[in-house]
Amino acid sequence: MQLFESSLEDLYRNAVDAFPYTRKRQHSTHPVVITEMHWTPFVGMKTLFIKGLAQSGETGKEYNPIILFKRVNFDEDAIRITASDGLKYRFSPLSMESVDVSVRCNCSDFKYRFNYYNHLDKALYGSKTAKYESKGIGPPANPKGLPGMCKHLMKMVKALKESGIFTEASIRMLDD
Repeated sequence: MQLFESSLEDLYRNAVDAFPYTRKRQHSTHPVVITEMHWTPFVGMKTLFIKGLAQSGETGKEYNPIILFKRVNFDEDAIRITASDGLKYRFSPLSMESVDVSVRCNCSDFKYRFNYYNHLDKALYGSKTAKYESKGIGPPANPKGLPGMCKHLMKMVKALKESGIFTEASIRMLDD
């Protein structure tokens, strides 16, 4: 068990490494569309809270992926955004490899596979749910016990990449 919060890269890679043969998650982000992103900077706390609205193309269901970036340097002038409050903010590009994050999604995949383990890793935004225990039918929900992210969070990370808030080195990871 890790004693520090994971970065976005850690969570993304864990989800891919934990389930390399799945036909879902990292291989099914194309039907997911991020239709909204609400940006809420907390300058004094050095955090950037982003809540998305994700629509699954297969079902039309809506989900709310959330990413909270920590230790954001709002003193730099490199990245400029207009937040949901209508005000303009500026900050340094974020690194997917080193910026601590907390994540959450209200989908079942996140709840049963990653919520509990993200809590242990201190990478969960909000309250934890009880650890999901399989009833013995099929494989365990998260056999390696790794923190990670669902396809809605993965798609939001890709949408954030398109927004230009990450460092160049960070965005290469998504192209792998």
